[in-house]
Amino acid sequence: MSSNDHVEKMEELVFLNTLEEPVRQKTKTIMSKMDMCQCEKCFLDVCALALNKLTPKYVTTRKGTILSKLPEMDNKNEMAMTVLITQCAKMVQEKPMHTTTRPEL
Repeated sequence: MSSNDHVEKMEELVFLNTLEEPVRQKTKTIMSKMDMCQCEKCFLDVCALALNKLTPKYVTTRKGTILSKLPEMDNKNEMAMTVLITQCAKMVQEKPMHTTTRPEL
């Protein structure tokens, strides 16, 4: 058994940007407080804009996912993410990428 096989048996391997889920959660909260379209397209556009402006934080194990979240829990990072997502939501609000009214989430 190679060392790679051993690692895979010990824990599930993943390839994940740990900022995706916090951005999704915060985007839903911010968009719900704004007078803007709440459709899936607008939601995903806001998330994509925000994630493209943030430095990605990729991990390859579930343990890495948990450990990588520890620094994100401070108020400074939380506030910076809130400001960034709000800016992205305003961009999408001003120029939504769809022409018809879509059902809300």
